[in-house]
Amino acid sequence: MAQERTFAERLAALIEAARLDGQAPHSYREISAAVERAGGPAMSPAYLQQLATGKRVNPKIHYVEALARLFGVPVTYFFDAEATGPAPTGEAQLMAMRAQELSPQGRRQVMDLLDLVERYERAERDGRNPEDAPR
Repeated sequence: MAQERTFAERLAALIEAARLDGQAPHSYREISAAVERAGGPAMSPAYLQQLATGKRVNPKIHYVEALARLFGVPVTYFFDAEATGPAPTGEAQLMAMRAQELSPQGRRQVMDLLDLVERYERAERDGRNPEDAPR
């Protein structure tokens, strides 16, 4: 039976997944600023570091919700033993983090664009003309 991961381990995994092209993970200062820009509660870099290293446990739910939104995972990711799958990594994680700063209309436009690109790529893989791809 797999050992259940702690909140700190799960948060640290999300921070690590935020790496892009081998660069260092986002700093706690960058994460703190991103949470605030997205309308979340103020979290100091020191508090984030304590959460990620296990020195602080049981954060208030509004902090958990803000971190989940920022990293594009459900709140249950931090608590549910079933939600132990890998978090998005690299560019996918960066895209999710940047999308958090968009308006609902902007996020919808990005999703529409992703749908279009996916249809075109699927058509090309299947040897069809992308212009004939179903909409």
